[in-house]
Amino acid sequence: MKCDVLVVGASPAGLMAATSAAKGGAGVILLDRDLAGLDHAANTLFEGMAAASGVRIEDCYLKKELEGMSILSPSGQSATIPAKGYFIDRKKFDEHYLSLAQNCGVTLLAGAAKKSLQQGNRRTVYLDDDEIEAKVVVDASGVSSGLARQAGLQPMRHPEDIAWAMEADVELPGLGEEKFFQYWIGSMAPGWKATFSPAGGDRATLGVFVRGHGQNVQPFFRGFLKIFKAHKAGQYRDIEDLKILSIRRGGDPICVLPGEMTANSLLVTGGAAGQSGLAYSMRAGTICGTVAAQAVGRAAASTDFSRKGLLAYEKLWKREFYWQYRMGRASLETLAMMKDEEINRLVRGLSGKTLISSGSFAKKAAYAGAVVSLYRPRTLLDLAANLMRS
Repeated sequence: MKCDVLVVGASPAGLMAATSAAKGGAGVILLDRDLAGLDHAANTLFEGMAAASGVRIEDCYLKKELEGMSILSPSGQSATIPAKGYFIDRKKFDEHYLSLAQNCGVTLLAGAAKKSLQQGNRRTVYLDDDEIEAKVVVDASGVSSGLARQAGLQPMRHPEDIAWAMEADVELPGLGEEKFFQYWIGSMAPGWKATFSPAGGDRATLGVFVRGHGQNVQPFFRGFLKIFKAHKAGQYRDIEDLKILSIRRGGDPICVLPGEMTANSLLVTGGAAGQSGLAYSMRAGTICGTVAAQAVGRAAASTDFSRKGLLAYEKLWKREFYWQYRMGRASLETLAMMKDEEINRLVRGLSGKTLISSGSFAKKAAYAGAVVSLYRPRTLLDLAANLMRS
């Protein structure tokens, strides 16, 4: 088989890369090992990130609107950020974007990419019983992808910092009717967070995202479940009857920082490139697919799909997101340095205050830094040091 652009992986970034490349006039194949059974964990979007990334929230996959986010410390102290959010039906979300891709002319193909080889100015991807020759290949197959590494790229600067996750769909009468997403920080989920996300009715999700403790994070999940039940016991007398319906496991590149994303005839996007966050990875995929289509259009006569011709992708992505990702890593590294007692004191100091949720990234970062420094003065020094190291 032959095509202009081959996208490997129906991740959110992959779906957007395929769709935007097709809109740009390229002939596109989207390859995934299980198109009929996509099972992705991310299920919560906040309006600010979605708007900044150009992601529209559609009724066809919206399950519940949220009023904001509560940040909770290990002792249960909380601070609230009033930011409109959405719990989405992830299966319907994926089906919606698969349908949009097809409507734009993308060919969907089930199969697993085994390896890719550059041949002349093009690249061939090998499957079990077939091969696909493409002018540009987009690797969007997640944190475990090998295509980029086979091409000699290091798409993550700190791959050892992948956060390994365990998330459960749970059920308890009325649990899903809560109005705020909960973001727990501290030793119950070292390096990042534990989460509670109400899905409406009796359903919700609970999860832990842990850095620096290997891929088996089940002990942290069990510990968080005990903390969560104790915290909710006064609100739900039957909290011990909480049912776990299903469990998902995976990796999230929240702290790895994107590295090399471009090679001859190859672009890397989404989790494979360390571009974490549902909305942000979708925006990265859109940029990636647009640049791929432009390269195909420019190279119609010269058939040159060199790294130089594709570097616009990295430049455009860095212009929008580089400092946000660097600041995000520095912030998480600073959080990881704090003891539970410090986190309790910090969140207790923030409790009852209205935390800013709108405006530019720089404005929000400056405001958050000023507030946090009141309750832990050395935080800004730690943050600056971690920012330099990132």
